[in-house]
Amino acid sequence: MYRAEHGAATIAILLLLFGWRGYVLRDFPWSSVALVVFRSIWPDLAAFVPIGIASRGSRKWPSWGPTIYNAAHSLLLWGVVFVLWSLLAGEIEWPLLAWAGHITADRASGYYLGAPKGETAFPPA
Repeated sequence: MYRAEHGAATIAILLLLFGWRGYVLRDFPWSSVALVVFRSIWPDLAAFVPIGIASRGSRKWPSWGPTIYNAAHSLLLWGVVFVLWSLLAGEIEWPLLAWAGHITADRASGYYLGAPKGETAFPPA
């Protein structure tokens, strides 16, 4: 059920971004498709760039890797950024929905990053 819910959310986000805003309201400038694509890869950039830099020259990821990945792929973090950005901009930042779409698509496909066996995905308290 979890994956089906995220799949439905992904479809809803795509319909909202491209269908409703693009075809019905006609206020989605197609020139901003590149911005939507860029914002959709933010979670992976936020996670994999620091992980890649930290693990350069090694085949082992840093112990904090799963934590930063899962934080960047959190709808809670996305929601805070979406609300604050929209409030500061004075209008809804629609392309940021692509970030949420990325998260829901990952979860719908069953993808998440867990810690290696015997390790925790969160730093010790």
